[in-house]
Amino acid sequence: MLLNAIPADEPRLPPAKRYAARLATALTSGGDARIRPDADGRNQYHASVLPSDALAYGSSTISSISDHAFHTLLDRWHHGLDRPVAEGDYAEALAILRFKLVEAFGTPDTAVVFAASGTDLEYAGLAAAHDGRPLTAILLGRDEVGSGCVHSAAGRFFADETATGARVVAQSAIDPAFAGTELVDVPVRDAAGRPRASSTVADDLAAAAQRAIANDRRPVVHVVHGSKSGLTLPVLADVERIVAAFGDAVTIVVDACQLRVAPTTIRRYLALGCVVLMTGSKFAGGPPFSGFALIPDAVRARAMPLPDGYRRVATRAEWPADWPGADRLPASGNFGLLLRLQAAMIEIERFAALPAPQVDHIAARFGHHVGRMVARLELRDVLDSDGKDRTAPCLAAATLRTLDLSARWTTCDFDQARAIHRHIARQSRQWLGREIRLGQPVRTHGLADGRAAGTLRLSLSMPMMVEMATLDDAALDTRFDRDMGLIGAAISAAAAAMDSSRPPQHA
Repeated sequence: MLLNAIPADEPRLPPAKRYAARLATALTSGGDARIRPDADGRNQYHASVLPSDALAYGSSTISSISDHAFHTLLDRWHHGLDRPVAEGDYAEALAILRFKLVEAFGTPDTAVVFAASGTDLEYAGLAAAHDGRPLTAILLGRDEVGSGCVHSAAGRFFADETATGARVVAQSAIDPAFAGTELVDVPVRDAAGRPRASSTVADDLAAAAQRAIANDRRPVVHVVHGSKSGLTLPVLADVERIVAAFGDAVTIVVDACQLRVAPTTIRRYLALGCVVLMTGSKFAGGPPFSGFALIPDAVRARAMPLPDGYRRVATRAEWPADWPGADRLPASGNFGLLLRLQAAMIEIERFAALPAPQVDHIAARFGHHVGRMVARLELRDVLDSDGKDRTAPCLAAATLRTLDLSARWTTCDFDQARAIHRHIARQSRQWLGREIRLGQPVRTHGLADGRAAGTLRLSLSMPMMVEMATLDDAALDTRFDRDMGLIGAAISAAAAAMDSSRPPQHA
């Protein structure tokens, strides 16, 4: 059943539709303003509250819940959708999810922290690093990670409300312990927009960490595995080099929030003592918003008690019971977050059943057909430093492509690309008979006048790949050929509409 909005006459609906409406409402609870739907049942990222038949290549930004996950949750919860989840039931359900996530990605002693978004997960990294000294947050590629991370990574509120419902002052410290946190930004791209060499990025991160230590500050070093444009920097070998140089004098946080990363790689990060952040609403294909941080036991074992400010951003069950200070967090449930996490876990388990060669094959055909569309539209694929390939042959690079619109429309900047993205989301069904969702623009390089160039992103998701795994090669190519044809038509139509709406230029 594919629906578009929550009916206004919910009490008069037959039971099946009434339960669906209640589930949709619950899925949008327990988060900040970004999750709330408008009158059309869509959030500010154009994702629908309910399952949709949209051509959804926008998982780099956000996903809508799949029809399969939605109905699985309906079967599981339909008798409990009209009452809040009790704190004990919430804790028990999260314990089950912890077990499943550790089984999928971690080791038996891995700690798991849950949060309402990837941006909120930064607070888990800060808690792991907190030792009483001022912190220095060394953020890598602020334009290629979540926009609010520039605040949360520095221990500040990124909005004026939190997922617990607390009203706060945006950009103020979540606790006095983090009031003195400084933020250092290390770029992932050079002035021309080319990804910087991994070794150079690692050297800059290490230098920033060394300066922090010299000033009696605790460094929190961020690395990224699967950025908004698919970059992984520094590569794992260089992360190992940083760990060898500093040991536990630094806390390394791996932003893998796209979840375009193999379980074996996650375990390698954990073995190095890294905190790994992931979300369930990007590649995993769960509904927005949910997140989970995997923390090695050795890091948890030396953790200080959570500062009191965490009472405004988390509840007790979302943190491991043996984490110092977790018992002082509010003992309440967040039904919406639980549902979103369970939906993501449904997709993770389905995807895990696919043979690796089949995943690689689908990703390769995706790349082939995106390349054909790029050539046909005279666009450009945003390339890495050697101009030929991504920084590493991994899931992040294979399942996400960033298109440079300014290669064809030479004056198309970031703001114009945002307008094109919005126009496609709102008008594609009217134009083409099919709603199309693409990933939001990301700043990767500049135009000659200094403005950020316009881009759009195409990406696969776990639910999409599970669906495509049922197709033979001929049907898979036919599917991609049709999809890229529609996407290309939508980009061209939106660009033309934007061009025609601009006032004429007079000499």
